[in-house]
Amino acid sequence: MLTGCQNKPSTHEQQIKTEQRNKTIKANQKNWNKKLENIKVLDQNEFENAFIKIPNGYNDESTSLKNLENGNQYLIEGQLIDLKSMIDRPIAPETEAIVYVSKVISGDRKLQGKTIKTVFAGGLTKGKYLYEDYGIKNSQETIYYSSATFPMPKIGSHLIMGIGNYHPDNKRQEEMYGKFGLTKNNFYTINNPETTFWVKTNGKYQINNPAFNNSAAKHEFKNIYKLTDKFNQQ
Repeated sequence: MLTGCQNKPSTHEQQIKTEQRNKTIKANQKNWNKKLENIKVLDQNEFENAFIKIPNGYNDESTSLKNLENGNQYLIEGQLIDLKSMIDRPIAPETEAIVYVSKVISGDRKLQGKTIKTVFAGGLTKGKYLYEDYGIKNSQETIYYSSATFPMPKIGSHLIMGIGNYHPDNKRQEEMYGKFGLTKNNFYTINNPETTFWVKTNGKYQINNPAFNNSAAKHEFKNIYKLTDKFNQQ
């Protein structure tokens, strides 16, 4: 019994770690905001309504905590510690995300209290990787591309998401992610980020995809709102 108590982190130790994490988050927020200064944000106003949508394969009837747990290797609650640009990632812009896992809701508890890496859609990219329809003339210009169905969470945000161990689709993909230090040992992929990713906003979790955040969707997709209510009752 004494050994077990000695191995368990004290409240004081946990408080120190939390304070250190908050300092790191504050510094990372400042660095990220500085990186975005004077960067052109891709204007998608004319396409926005077409892009903000719920995926065709989404089935609200099968949406439940049990199915979410069964459908993901890990279901975690965590905090976004940092964002790192993947500016030379070809074709689809992505951003590396560093996440502290505060709680493993389901899956192997080995991740709890650990820091993991994943990727978010969107972020900094070069003009040459974007479609010509956007009217980008300078192929080397650095541009911020925002995903309509996956708004980038702010550093420091609290998150809930379903993830799994990274399994490369092919050697080319493995080499591409490897250039950014993302490997099978430290990289976890988000399962269905447009429908299984929540961000805490004003003290409450809400589904990150803005297509769900309107009165019509709330009436039509009742189960995802029931699931969100469960997360907010924890």
